[in-house]
Amino acid sequence: MPNEVNIYTPRYLAEVVRLAPPVHTYFLDTFFTNVKTFTTERVDIDLVKGDRRMAAFVHPRLGAQVLKANGYQTESYKPPLINPYDETTAERLMERLPGEEMYSGMTPAQRAAQKLTEEYNRLNDATTRREEWMAAQAIVTGQIPIVGVGVNEVIDFGFTNKKTLTGDAQWGKSSAKILDNLEDWTEEILVNGFANVDRMILGKTAVRAFLNDSEIQKLLDNRRYNLGEINPRDLPNGVKYYGHLYSPNIDIYSYGEVFLDDWTDPKNPELKPLVPDNKAILISGNVNFMRAYGACTYIDDTSGQWVTAQSARILRSYIEHHPDRRMLELQAHPLPIPDKVDSWMVVDVCNPAA
Repeated sequence: MPNEVNIYTPRYLAEVVRLAPPVHTYFLDTFFTNVKTFTTERVDIDLVKGDRRMAAFVHPRLGAQVLKANGYQTESYKPPLINPYDETTAERLMERLPGEEMYSGMTPAQRAAQKLTEEYNRLNDATTRREEWMAAQAIVTGQIPIVGVGVNEVIDFGFTNKKTLTGDAQWGKSSAKILDNLEDWTEEILVNGFANVDRMILGKTAVRAFLNDSEIQKLLDNRRYNLGEINPRDLPNGVKYYGHLYSPNIDIYSYGEVFLDDWTDPKNPELKPLVPDNKAILISGNVNFMRAYGACTYIDDTSGQWVTAQSARILRSYIEHHPDRRMLELQAHPLPIPDKVDSWMVVDVCNPAA
């Protein structure tokens, strides 16, 4: 029997169920907090790295000794274009919107205004998801692949602070030494990257290997002295907190956000985690990486002139004919830049399918 609506029977619409996943931005909000917009299409950054030289002892009669300044290196990046759009036709505006009462009296113009807001939110959410994916790629791999219609390139930040555990040294194997690993890795980041690591973000398989490790369980269960605690709880933004270690002094997290990989195999898109299952990311929450936005350029419909806007987002609405329709377009040129490439470490601690 068809699902028909009898217009003579009183009806009550309880609610509108919108099946839309939340937009999580843990990487953007936690690590890429230095937000800057530019009036140019390229972003130039001068990188100056200090060292641990000490001032020399000198005899009072010999005078001061020169301490030469370090040079700097200029890196230039071109933020890629993100440019989703949607269209609204007259036919769509004549229909009842989700949640609208059957005889609401809402005019097509009122529906158009509501529809415009909904469509902008959809475009904005999709753009934010792409930005979060870019931030995750920059941290996990040190690179951002820019693959899309008419574009295929890689933005490489020169990140080399990667390690891979092999054989029985992998977490979950017989010779695993998780605490020794963490002590060595946090010290290495402090020496080479001048950063105090305060957190570790684990993939799904890595979390299980960590929690199931007999040495970790034994030390955390020791009542004579406190080496740490396991106290899992869910946090906002798709993050789960597992506990704290006091030596090294780090918090343990996982991040459950996933993305739809629709370019590796467009016919069979696959959901993948932003943090791969076998990864361990050791990083400081105070890195203050840059989130740069290049200039947005478009032709103004009224003047016919090119306009350049210094903004993270540009939302445009314009009309096209044959057939008549209103276009809604979002333009953004985002680029998360981890400008301190030695200040974190990424390790393959186990096999993904372990």
